[in-house]
Amino acid sequence: MERSKRKAVLWAAFLFLGIIVVFGLNSCKTSNSKDNSTSEQVDSVRTDTVLTIEGINKMIERNPLNSELFYRRSMLYAAQEKYGPALTDISIALTLDSLSPEYYVKQAEYFIFNAQPNTAQKALDRCLNLFPKNTDILLKKAEIHLYLREYAKSQVVLRDVALINNDLAQIYFLEGLIRLENQDTTGAVLSFRIAVDKEPDFYPGYITLGRVHAELHDNLAIEYYRAATDIIPDSYEARYNLALYLQDHGKIDEAETEYNFIIANIDPAIASSYYNQGYINMIYRQDFKTAIDWFTTALEKEPDYLEALYNRGFCNEVLGKLKNAKDDYKKSLEIKPDYALSIKGLSRIEQGQPYKIQ
Repeated sequence: MERSKRKAVLWAAFLFLGIIVVFGLNSCKTSNSKDNSTSEQVDSVRTDTVLTIEGINKMIERNPLNSELFYRRSMLYAAQEKYGPALTDISIALTLDSLSPEYYVKQAEYFIFNAQPNTAQKALDRCLNLFPKNTDILLKKAEIHLYLREYAKSQVVLRDVALINNDLAQIYFLEGLIRLENQDTTGAVLSFRIAVDKEPDFYPGYITLGRVHAELHDNLAIEYYRAATDIIPDSYEARYNLALYLQDHGKIDEAETEYNFIIANIDPAIASSYYNQGYINMIYRQDFKTAIDWFTTALEKEPDYLEALYNRGFCNEVLGKLKNAKDDYKKSLEIKPDYALSIKGLSRIEQGQPYKIQ
């Protein structure tokens, strides 16, 4: 199961890198005056959900002073993890319009992804000189302090935000993350619950409550993960973590329902959804033939899936298909020559003592 668990969204990454893509900004943008055609173009960029880099390039050729175009292109680059070009574009956007807090926030995020957290802080400080009471900027600053493990500094900023508006769910969410980092699970759960009370559709609060309760093997995890899927039905993160919790706690029919939803509605290319169904059939049902089919599909999606190769080999071994088993074990050893399970499997077969289910 180790591989399937690695496929879940990693906890540590979520503490910062996940939350920065969740929170939208309330625009307090003060733009330079634009003619009507430019304004229409900006509105078009904001509402177009299928923009491509090539499409924006053509728009920039026609209107090279439109800051919104560079802002949007920066996000497309960032989505491709091209943070150098993303930083270049957001810097151009800020040159064209230095009164857009959302541009500063996005620039700070790109600096973080580019492993420059201190530079990110400086960028936010420049914006705070212009907008000292902007809660979006302050919350982003608190997030970066959390990322840097500067918990006391983060809490000071959060108190400043609360003085401006204490109904913001993100205040309590970040407080919860700080408490979680300091091993105060009870206090963290309380903070996360306040966050979702403040904002009933606050997805990060529910997904994090799901994770916390999952680590405690508390079935409340199911309730919180389902609440997260109610908010974002096609969230791979929520669906996969829910499925994994259900699987690990013996609710295999429900787990399979979630894996099948992922395959049918979210991303059919993710190998772990197939692998885990193979694992369920192998371990819980001892239906080794069906398990082989699932592992084979997983390998079609990801040919170097080590655990899928080994487990398919093991199923073949149990069914007496020893040549197929040896082939799978050997292929897995090409990926990881010291993989102990495959070494033992080959040894069993070569010694004439293949594994048999009692």
